[in-house]
Amino acid sequence: MTSVNKETTPFRRRLMLIIIAGILARAAVIVYSNQNPKLFDFPDSHRYFTVARNIADGLGPIDSPTVRAGTDPLYPILLSIGIASGLTCDDQLMRWAQLINTLASVASIIAVAGIARNLFSERVALIGAAVFALDPITLFFNTLALTETVYSALLLMACDLVTRRHGFYYTPIVLRFCGAGIFLGFAGITRSSGLFLPIFLAAATLLRGIPKVVRPTAIATLFTFIVVPSIMILVQGEINKHIFVPIRTGSGASLMEALGPWADGGPGMDRIVYPPFPPNANEYERDQLCRTAALDWAKQNPARTISLAWTKLLRTWSITINASDYSSPLYKAVGWLTVAPVFALALIGVVLLRSQRATLALLLAPVAYFTILHMIFVGSVRYRMPAMPFVFILAAVAMTRIIDRKAAKA
Repeated sequence: MTSVNKETTPFRRRLMLIIIAGILARAAVIVYSNQNPKLFDFPDSHRYFTVARNIADGLGPIDSPTVRAGTDPLYPILLSIGIASGLTCDDQLMRWAQLINTLASVASIIAVAGIARNLFSERVALIGAAVFALDPITLFFNTLALTETVYSALLLMACDLVTRRHGFYYTPIVLRFCGAGIFLGFAGITRSSGLFLPIFLAAATLLRGIPKVVRPTAIATLFTFIVVPSIMILVQGEINKHIFVPIRTGSGASLMEALGPWADGGPGMDRIVYPPFPPNANEYERDQLCRTAALDWAKQNPARTISLAWTKLLRTWSITINASDYSSPLYKAVGWLTVAPVFALALIGVVLLRSQRATLALLLAPVAYFTILHMIFVGSVRYRMPAMPFVFILAAVAMTRIIDRKAAKA
């Protein structure tokens, strides 16, 4: 045990330095956001604040008297803790959200390092963690009162547990997989757009064969990725109280935002022309009518639907942020100098790992899932954020190989 500790101590020290650098970088961006609040003010943030206040008042995670199950509850619950502590105005809640996001980001840095170390090496782990800790767009989203940062942390911690094999982290597979399932369950009630991601992860995990005993792995995987998240969804239904829905309402309107004569591939709820609703229709029934209207339009306009899917793909994986407020030469330069190299390195990483299909499948599962999802719903850089840590790990694999080759030549 002593020898193992001696070997791991340099890794832990370097990881701690990366964590400290990540915290300092986030603090700097938070200070900048406080000086330029309009650049960091998203409409969804205020919706989460409203829901958090309703939770604090004992009304449950509701948006309004007519929308009582339209928001995934976990993030507003975390925000409501700040309200219970005496925070009142939106500015104070924004600072509280940034603190929550920073803590989630620290957990994410550790989890990224854990996944990369489990799958590859300590060097890949440190490079991947460093890229995540200092990536400008990741830092930008850390300052926003949105669900992506917390959701990503929960997803990464689940994947860290699933990929662990050795060292003092070892625990029986069923316990590790059940723990991962709990994280995925909480992720599902943080951002329900990831509802079906566990199926992708389950397939990749079974492909890897952890451990190489088919039956226990299959049972543990089934429990982790299917049963436990399903239980958490039932818990969400109980939290909603007012109306039971499998996840939440609002997906029908989101689908109309993405599929309709007004759709351009990006956000645009204000442009939607809703179908007529019966006078007594509840929010679930209204949501179903919106879903039907969107799907009917897609069936009648297949060419336009395909064209929109391509536009959404380009928006989601854009080098620069799509919103006009972030189109200045400075923001574009940051994107091209940081995002573009990471994407190029990640593609090299995919090529280098082409013979390790199971490992590659696990890393690409979130990338594939969120890409497909947002070729249907609207596309934005925001919606790729939970997949980016896996892209960073792929880039770290390529960077490690490049460093090794240069060292060999020297």
